[in-house]
Amino acid sequence: KDLEELARTKTVLLKDFFQAEPPSTKGEDLVELWRQIYDEEVKNTVVKTAQGPSDDLSNPVFPYEKLQAIVGDGGHWKWPRIWRRFDELERRGTAFRPGDAANFDLPNSNPNITSQKVLVVGGGPVGLRLAIELKLGGHQVTVFEKRREHRNAQGELQQLGFTNRINRPHVFNFLRNDLERLNGRDFMSSKMCYPVFTQGDTSSIGIDELQLLLLKNALLLGVDFQLGMSYEDANIVLDPKNQKPQWRVKFSCDDLAAEHYGLSSGTQESNFDVLMGCDGARSRVRESQKGIFGEVDKRNFKKMIGVVANIQKVSRQRLKELGFPSGQEPTDMKRAHLASGAGSMTGLNYYKASYHNYVIFTPSKEDLQQAGFGGSIYSFHAGRDKVNPNKVEEKAKLKRWVLERCKEVGIPVDESQSNGGFVEEPNDVMAFDFSEIWKCKKNFSFNLPPPTYDVQEHGPWTGSSLVAPIGLVGDAVTEPFWIAGVGLQRGWNGVMDACYLIDNLYNMSFSGGVDPMETTSWNDHVQKLQQVIPKLYDCSHDGRMTREGLQGEHADQGVVMMQLNKQMKDAEKPQWQLRVDPFYRYEQFAKQLEEKYRGARILENMHPVVRRTLALRKDGDRSEAPDPHQKLLSVDGRQLVVAPAAYDHVPVAQPAQPAQASQPQPPQLPLIPEPEVAKRASSKSENLQAMLSKQIDEHVQRTRSSAFDDERWVAIDAVSPKGFAELAEKQWDVMTEKHLNPAQKAELLHVRNMIKSLQQQIASLNSSLEGFQRAERELLTNAQVN
Repeated sequence: KDLEELARTKTVLLKDFFQAEPPSTKGEDLVELWRQIYDEEVKNTVVKTAQGPSDDLSNPVFPYEKLQAIVGDGGHWKWPRIWRRFDELERRGTAFRPGDAANFDLPNSNPNITSQKVLVVGGGPVGLRLAIELKLGGHQVTVFEKRREHRNAQGELQQLGFTNRINRPHVFNFLRNDLERLNGRDFMSSKMCYPVFTQGDTSSIGIDELQLLLLKNALLLGVDFQLGMSYEDANIVLDPKNQKPQWRVKFSCDDLAAEHYGLSSGTQESNFDVLMGCDGARSRVRESQKGIFGEVDKRNFKKMIGVVANIQKVSRQRLKELGFPSGQEPTDMKRAHLASGAGSMTGLNYYKASYHNYVIFTPSKEDLQQAGFGGSIYSFHAGRDKVNPNKVEEKAKLKRWVLERCKEVGIPVDESQSNGGFVEEPNDVMAFDFSEIWKCKKNFSFNLPPPTYDVQEHGPWTGSSLVAPIGLVGDAVTEPFWIAGVGLQRGWNGVMDACYLIDNLYNMSFSGGVDPMETTSWNDHVQKLQQVIPKLYDCSHDGRMTREGLQGEHADQGVVMMQLNKQMKDAEKPQWQLRVDPFYRYEQFAKQLEEKYRGARILENMHPVVRRTLALRKDGDRSEAPDPHQKLLSVDGRQLVVAPAAYDHVPVAQPAQPAQASQPQPPQLPLIPEPEVAKRASSKSENLQAMLSKQIDEHVQRTRSSAFDDERWVAIDAVSPKGFAELAEKQWDVMTEKHLNPAQKAELLHVRNMIKSLQQQIASLNSSLEGFQRAERELLTNAQVN
């Protein structure tokens, strides 16, 4: 009965947790809800594993495994699929438990990982994704996030929280695949899923939506997310016995965090093996360690302003009143626009979201200055801070400018709504200056002594200065040209690169190549790792992904599909997914991997993706699914005694009765156990959902709107040596016609005038044609009547 009550309580809370999404739920709300779910009673739950009873120190399991053992499917058909997706996340290092069902009979991809105590500073999308992947490698991960939302008694925003940003970065196919394997389709409502998973070329996701999705995964996988913690500084300290360097981190906490963690006010200190800065463009980690990262390199970029606006939704009736007869919003847009009174083309991105619409204009700085702007608002960060009273007039001008552009391109804005049709400050309008961008000289550094070093035996360390591992990922290492969508691409690849380095810090079989190779000395090992760091940085920064990676799918004639088609008839194409190993992500690394599959060797060496795909499908075809409750051994020290299920009841034998004549009874059909029914129903529902999702995706690809398919936004050649980032920037210039000289612009204007004239002539001829066709019908109809 205690277990049943506990399961009911946690089921209700978990349902709210799974369904939580912005704007009604903030990050602070989700963290508080998790504390109610994962309380001491659940933390002290013991479950059965292949290695024996779970133990947080010697045989740890993920929090989701404890919760699954308690609540099962919770009476919800989606929950078995959610648990299954968590099981399918590939474990490495000590997170891999030999013999566990979640391994799907596959080997540990890196058994030589030494677990590290890692501090990730920053709870944005990149910091959360890094924490998730580190946790899957068996590392102990803590995230510090200082931003906590504060509102006054009237509900007015006084201080931004960490999930208050609602801008919508572009989602590449490989990123969309990654979000799907992290339960994106089940942790977000169908309304919120649509712009992410079915929106073709303009797929986008809100920063707040992305953060809550990742935060759910991070918490369920055991990431220690500490809200209200502010990183201040860090110094290197050496272990007196083995000289291993660690980071002595200085941090402060707000009152709520101090109360929750039992800390006093003022500066606190704690030791970590690895320090990772994911704290954005104004990174405190980077600034506090200039001796390691140096000064940032700055260069002139584009004389262009990114004007961002978030617009409130408009009702269907109001849309009709505003001149949209169908009551429908226009489709998403990604094209160039010649603004009224502007001397050059303005880039335009328009994305529809669940609760607001998002628009970006990219005029030149000169055009905005000619429109009367002083330029004081044009900093990359000012738009995210609480509005400055001194800039009220300047911001009002920016709003008017955005309204004029929206009317020109047909984007609906209801000025009778609050804040003139925009969302609340500070997310209403922002302006970002791209005339100068910066980049760090390096993004990762370390210098460690051998793990066997002993001061008593070898004496004090006399080699080069020891440095505890430290790195930067995301906007902390380079300022992205986010309009072209490179921010998340660099961030996600940077996450995998960081995990690759941290995983192999003490892996003596690390070769820097495709296959492992035992290294003879510690110095050789450190040198190999340090040599690969700048290569990874360049690939991540320039977007030098493989063609399959950029497209987000395996090629029909590629190694994976050729091997799968040999194994099964009409093999379904698996999703292309990011892997920690760079040899499956970056073009220059992948060329070395190709040798393993060249010629006849393609049939000799099974690709890891093929091996995993076959294992998952074999496991999915099992006729019986284990009852998750069978894994539960004890809850908070109380041993579990499970009562037999109804279908296990054996009736007591009754005394024999005299035979009586009776009508023949129809044969009794065998009873199907309830878990089997639930499993089959879940499987059928899953197949139906997968089929519908696939058909929707195919429909979107077949029926792309012209607004998506602007011919000037050409596909980028993935094999170009220039890399995605530089090509994306140049393509944006093509969209906005920055590359044309005055003579070419004059010729282009002439061509456009001719096009306009021809279009008018065609419209006139079509009108005349319709008139003659109408006259023809009238003559024929009148002739019949007469």
